[in-house]
Amino acid sequence: MANRPITVNMDFDLKKISLDLSKELNLASGMVIKDISDKNKSGVDIHGQKLPALKKSTIKAKQKRNAPHPSRALFDTGRMVGKGSVKGTGGRGAYLSDRASKAKQVATISVAKNREDIGAYHNEGDGVPKREWFGISKKAEKDIVRMVELRIQEMIRRA
Repeated sequence: MANRPITVNMDFDLKKISLDLSKELNLASGMVIKDISDKNKSGVDIHGQKLPALKKSTIKAKQKRNAPHPSRALFDTGRMVGKGSVKGTGGRGAYLSDRASKAKQVATISVAKNREDIGAYHNEGDGVPKREWFGISKKAEKDIVRMVELRIQEMIRRA
């Protein structure tokens, strides 16, 4: 088969397309934070798998501290991904620590400073059963990609 030239007909002006996706990046960050929180409340990891059960000694220690849910993993104090984490209040849970802007097309999701070590400890399974609670799930990724695709299509239509 002979090489044929490819012809592209462009009926829009690329100069009219502003690739400012800061709003979408911030929305995507909120989607990831909510997904992390929802999965934690349901007792599943970012892959949708049930979190490994706690040891009996851990449950007893939590009961001694009057923890509200002593048998639930990653839910003792609410500081890792508990109540209030979606809004990022008071340094709790996963939160949007750095918003994207037109000049800086990056949004950063962080873990409460006082939970970074224990969060990494659980997420990596360093000496304990691995409980991947922090990250982007396939569902969140799929939803985010679809949102960005729709936004880019809209930008092209308007150009």
